[in-house]
Amino acid sequence: MNMQPVKVLLIDDDEEDYILTRYIFDEFKNHQFTLEWLDNFDRGLGAFREDRHDIYLVDYRLGERTGLELLRAAIQAGCTAPIILLTGQGDQEIDFQAMQAGAADYLVKSELTAPLLERAIRYSLKHARALEELQNSEAKFRSVIESASDAILLANQEGKITLWNKAAEQTFGYTEGEIVGSPYTLIMGAKYAQKAHSAGLQYTLENVMPFDGNIIESMGRRKDGSEFPLELSGSVWRTSEGVYYTGILRDITARRAAEKRLVHEATHDSLTGLPNRAHFTTILESAIGAAKADEKRNFAVLFLDLDRFKVINDGLGHVIGDKLLIAIAKRLEHCVRPGDVVSRFGGDEFTILLKNIAGCDAVTEIAERLQSKLSEPFMVDNFEVFTSASIGIIMSEVSHDDPESFLRDADTAMYRAKEAGKARYEIFNRAMHVRNMNLLRMENDLRKSIERRDFRVFYQPIIDIETGATNEFEALIRWQHPEAGFISPTEFIPVAEETGLIVPIGEWVLEESVRQLSDWRQMFPERPLSVSVNLSAKQLMHPNLIKQVKEIMSTAALAPDCLKLEVTESMVMDNAEVALEILSELCALGVRLSTDDFGTGYSSLSYLHRFPFERLKIDRSFVGKIDSDAKSEEIVRTIVTLAENLHLEVVAEGVETPAQFAKLREFGCYLGQGYLFSKPVAAPVAENILRRGLDYKFSFAGASSAFSLDGKSFLEVSEVQ
Repeated sequence: MNMQPVKVLLIDDDEEDYILTRYIFDEFKNHQFTLEWLDNFDRGLGAFREDRHDIYLVDYRLGERTGLELLRAAIQAGCTAPIILLTGQGDQEIDFQAMQAGAADYLVKSELTAPLLERAIRYSLKHARALEELQNSEAKFRSVIESASDAILLANQEGKITLWNKAAEQTFGYTEGEIVGSPYTLIMGAKYAQKAHSAGLQYTLENVMPFDGNIIESMGRRKDGSEFPLELSGSVWRTSEGVYYTGILRDITARRAAEKRLVHEATHDSLTGLPNRAHFTTILESAIGAAKADEKRNFAVLFLDLDRFKVINDGLGHVIGDKLLIAIAKRLEHCVRPGDVVSRFGGDEFTILLKNIAGCDAVTEIAERLQSKLSEPFMVDNFEVFTSASIGIIMSEVSHDDPESFLRDADTAMYRAKEAGKARYEIFNRAMHVRNMNLLRMENDLRKSIERRDFRVFYQPIIDIETGATNEFEALIRWQHPEAGFISPTEFIPVAEETGLIVPIGEWVLEESVRQLSDWRQMFPERPLSVSVNLSAKQLMHPNLIKQVKEIMSTAALAPDCLKLEVTESMVMDNAEVALEILSELCALGVRLSTDDFGTGYSSLSYLHRFPFERLKIDRSFVGKIDSDAKSEEIVRTIVTLAENLHLEVVAEGVETPAQFAKLREFGCYLGQGYLFSKPVAAPVAENILRRGLDYKFSFAGASSAFSLDGKSFLEVSEVQ
C-alpha cells in the first residue's frame, strides 16, 4: 500500500542546523518523510497560515524573535498540526512554557538522534490524531446532546449539574450558565426534592434514581416554580475523574392529557358524554361488591329503552335523533340523585344505577319521575318531539354475583314492560327468568330441529261451500319435538320470528308444500289443485324471496298460479312501499296473493285497492260469532259484499258449526275452512280426502244444495296437539 509521506517543515534561522537535521532524517529507518526549511519568523508564520504541512519543527531562537512566540502565533492563527520546539540547550522553564503554549514536544538539539527525533515526530502525530478524534467525538456528542428533543443533563457524584442542553433550557427555563454547578434537586418537584435532601443527594443518585436503564415517572419543577409530570431515565459513567450520572428527562404533560382524554373516550359515550356500557359495568361491579360487604348498601339497576325512537330517527333524520339522545341524557341526569350513575348503554338504551336505595318504593318513585319527565316534549331544531321509555328494574336483593346477570334481568324486565304496552316499568321477578330460559331452550331446540328436519307440514282443506269439493289446502307447520312431541305453532312461531329462524323454516315449508302439491297433481291430473302458504314478515322482506319462489316452482314443474301466498294486513302496512314492490313482483310471476286475518288490521279500501290481492280471508274471530253476535254477523256480511264488489275471492276461516256454515252460504261466501270440515291433517290423510272427498250426509235449515254433512261418516284424521 502506498502511504503519503509525512510533510515536515523546519523553521530555523541557521542553515547548518537544517543540514544537520537533514542528515538525521536520512538516518530514519522509514523514509516516509519529506523535510522542507524556512529560515525566519515571518515566512514560518505564513507557512502556518497556509497549513500545508503535517508537523512543524521550530527552533527556539529565530533572530530577534523566539520560536515560543511563533508557536503561540501559530496556534492563535488556527494551526492544529503538532509543533515540536527545538532549543540549543535544556531549559526547564522554556520546556514548561512550551508545553503550556501548546507544543507537542520539546527537544534539545545537541541531544538529537535519528531514533529520538523519529519517535518524537511519530508520537506527536499520533497524539495529534488522537486529540483530533477526541475533539470530533466530543463535538459529535455535544451535537447529539444539543439536537435531542429531550432534556439531557450530566451530574457529578456530589449531585451538581455539569452539563445542560438546549432542550433542558426550554423544558425547565434555566440557561446552562444559570444551572451548571447547582444541585439536581433544583429541577425536581418539591416533594421529591425534599425526599432527596433527606436521604442525601449522593445516596439518592446511587440508590433511587433509574440509572439502570429503567424509566420512571416523576415530577419536575420549572424556574417559575410550576411543577409538571416528567419521564426520567439515565445511565452511570465511571471515569478516572469520578462518577457521572446522565439524566434524560421528558415533559409528559401532553401525554398525560392525551392519556386522560383516551381513558375518558374509552369509558364514556362520545355523543352524550355519559359513562358507556363498559364503564357502567365496572361501576356496577363495585356496587355489587359493596352490597355484599355491607347489606345496608342496597342498589337498583334501571334499564331504559326509548319507545318508537326508530320512527323519530328515520322520520326526522339521524342528526335530530342524536340531538334528541343528548337532550334525553341531560334530562335523565337531572332526574336522579347525586351519586347515582346514568349511562348510555348503546343505541337508544340507557342504564341507571341507583346507589344506597331505601327500598322498592323509592325506586318506583324515581322510575315514575323519569317517565313523567321523558313524556314532556323535547324541542330539537324547531321540532317538537315526544317520546317515552319502557323501564326494567332489578333490585340488589336478587343477589347476583356479576354485573352481566343484573343487566340481563333488568333487560328482561324492560322487554316485559314493552310487551305490556310500553311507557311503563316492570320489576324483575324469577318467573321472567324462567320464561326467558324456556325461550332460550326453545330457540336452541329450533336450531337443532331445523338441521334434523323435525318439522311436519299439515294440510287443512279449503272447501267449496257450494259443491263440497276440496281442491285446495292451507299448509300449516307443526313441530314434532323429539322429546315433547307436537308443539303448537303459537308457542314456537313467535320465537322463530324474533330470532330470524322463521326464514329457513318458512323456506322449507314453502318447498315441502309445493313438492307435495306436485305429487298430488300427478295423482289427480284432472283436478285444479292448489296450496296456500303463509309468509312471515321476515320472509316477505327477505331479498331472496322472489328467487326462492321461482326456483321452487321450477323444480316442482308447476305453474305459478297453483301457489297462493298469504300475508297479514299489519305485515304489509308496516313497510307498505317495499311490500307493494315485492307483492307486485310475485303477482307478475303468476303467484296468487291473499290477505290473511282480514278485519283485524287496517281493513281499509285503499289497502285493498293498492295491493294486488285476489283473495281475502275473514278472520276466525268474526266467523266464530256470526251465529251468536249480531255485530260479527254484520261485519262478515259486509266483508263478503265488499269482496264481491271488488271481484275478490273470500275464504272464511274457523268454521266450526253447521249454523256458521249456513250463515256463510247465506251471505254468499263460497270458500271455507275449519274444524267443521277437517282439522289440519298429515299428507297421507289429505291424500285420502282428495281420493274420497268429505262424505258428510246431513241436512240443515235453509240449505239450497244437496251437499250435506253426516257425522256418522266423519273421516278420521290424525290427532294434532
